[in-house]
Amino acid sequence: MRKPILLALSLLGLFDSAYLWWAYTSPSRPMVCLGSGCDAIRASAYAHLWGLPLPVYGAAMYTALAVLIFCEVLATGHAKTGIRYAFWGISGLGLLVSLYLTAIEGFVLHAWCAWCVVSALSVTSIFVLGLSEGFKPPAEHEPAVLLATARKLLAVVVVALAAGAPAFLFLMRSEKVEPRRPASAQALGERLVRPESHVTGNPQAPLTIVEFADFECPYCKQAEQTAREVRKKFGGEVRFAFRHFPMERLHPQAEKAAEASECAAEQGKFWEAEEKFYDMQKDLSEAALERYAQDLGLDRDRFRQCLSSGVMAARVRRDADDGRALGVRWTPTYVIGTRIVEGVLEPAEFTQLVQQELASRRAVLAQSQKSATAPRGAGPASAPPHPSAKKQSSDSKPGSSGLFASNTGGIFTQFQGSGLACSEEEARKQQPILIRTPEARQLFEGPPKALFVDVRVPKEYASGRIPGAINVPADKIDARWSELPRDRNIVLYESGASAGDVCAFSRAAGRVLLAHGFSRDQVKVYQDGLAGWEKVNQPVER
Repeated sequence: MRKPILLALSLLGLFDSAYLWWAYTSPSRPMVCLGSGCDAIRASAYAHLWGLPLPVYGAAMYTALAVLIFCEVLATGHAKTGIRYAFWGISGLGLLVSLYLTAIEGFVLHAWCAWCVVSALSVTSIFVLGLSEGFKPPAEHEPAVLLATARKLLAVVVVALAAGAPAFLFLMRSEKVEPRRPASAQALGERLVRPESHVTGNPQAPLTIVEFADFECPYCKQAEQTAREVRKKFGGEVRFAFRHFPMERLHPQAEKAAEASECAAEQGKFWEAEEKFYDMQKDLSEAALERYAQDLGLDRDRFRQCLSSGVMAARVRRDADDGRALGVRWTPTYVIGTRIVEGVLEPAEFTQLVQQELASRRAVLAQSQKSATAPRGAGPASAPPHPSAKKQSSDSKPGSSGLFASNTGGIFTQFQGSGLACSEEEARKQQPILIRTPEARQLFEGPPKALFVDVRVPKEYASGRIPGAINVPADKIDARWSELPRDRNIVLYESGASAGDVCAFSRAAGRVLLAHGFSRDQVKVYQDGLAGWEKVNQPVER
């Protein structure tokens, strides 16, 4: 009776691995996820081994186990014993690997996927059942008994195919991305900026810029530098509102950092915390957040109590819920007047958009004033004023209809930034292969010698780089990808300060190359970066 059960478990594991294999090679589609972090696990550095998705090895293991079950029925003597021990060894190795991967999910990625759990339970059950027979001497059965066993096994295969094929098709058809729904005017009015949202700048400014951001997203950090320049340049003409949008599947520390900023706000230092957290983005652990609180002069005990209690979690979730209701998909996302901007903007682009929105408001205000002073009945009826011309009361608060009127214009137009942004959609795309320092050294020394590409800004590249590396900044890779050779291995790297982040610039650059047809075996990301290179005393060119 055990052999049909073992075969059923092997086929269940094969189905599970086959689906994951299909999903891993179809990164543009979301997984039918039965857990809390399937996409995060698929996008992690642990999802591939030797250039292949891990489910490939799982499928091979379960196939081998199923074949061995049939072979044991047909084998005799020592061959039967050898097959049993092979079955035991393969399932035991699979169990050890599953335990390791489960530990990675729980203690490193902090994400769980039911598909992975099912595979782990399957191989565990197979090993335990196989072990119970592993030391028993193989019994010789009559041909009729062996034939009956073989028929039972074939029946299991038929049932598995009958159930598995339609189930697989169902899963494939279920993987559809929900279309983005436009936000209603009511949602914009109620959710774009709330009374308790953090706003800086002139309360009576004609233009409000709303940012949805994630403290752990490297693109948000890059965008923050531009935002600071804009705030300084336009002074009292604009005000900024900050909304939290932590991408917890990509950035496990982002949500707690957002809560920490709210704890700082409780002591009147939200904007100081925002600047500090971006500047110290490479370490946003709770211990580090407490150090930063002390640096900001906060009451550390009060801050620690606030952070550990989780009292600010609801506030952060409300911001994220508002963002999703408004159609936010990426970080950073800016709402600049009537424009929604996804991704990083160059300072000149940001400045131009602000100037256009300010000019539009001045024109609307002038038209409104002209209409108000014109004699009644004189001339043709004027067009209804732009919503931003609605008069605000002197005590209007962020999130009121007055602020909304001055900020949105009622109809939004889409403006795409540089394309540098963090999103769960990016995590579902095919990812470049990650390598560590030993592999990087081997590729550096060759043969064949790889081309190292530094994706940092030119100033950082000039301050120190891996010898022979060329500089193609991450935000220029989409325009300059054709300059890179297709007949050499390409190793992308940066400083190494934020290794392991699926949204790091070097990985984003790698995704661009893969999208342009470069082979995945050819494109590598050196995740230790220049810091890891220097740590092992490798040469640095300056």
